[in-house]
Amino acid sequence: MVSAEFWDVMKNKKTGISLGEVFAGAEGDPRWKEAYAKADIEVCLALQIARARAKAKMTQGQLARAAGTTQSVISRIEAGNQNLTVRTLAKIAAVLHATLVIALRSPHAR
Repeated sequence: MVSAEFWDVMKNKKTGISLGEVFAGAEGDPRWKEAYAKADIEVCLALQIARARAKAKMTQGQLARAAGTTQSVISRIEAGNQNLTVRTLAKIAAVLHATLVIALRSPHAR
């Protein structure tokens, strides 16, 4: 589950309202947990990338330049609207000093 601290990273520039404020208390709701568990991998990656970028105190433009892409691509990635290649993920991870872990797990594996 994503921490409340993370949701504050995702602040709307026009309204000044963070996703933390929008979803305040929702993480305790079983329906929220179920919907979150079913979220597309792109959305989960988007949230992780946005969080890591904010923690690194980088703008989307700075991350884009360092990763060899454009700010609009980073924006689409963070919005969950961009198909990601492993190469792009690896570049972003390297810039953010993160480890990229990709795994396939059997539904029966523990």
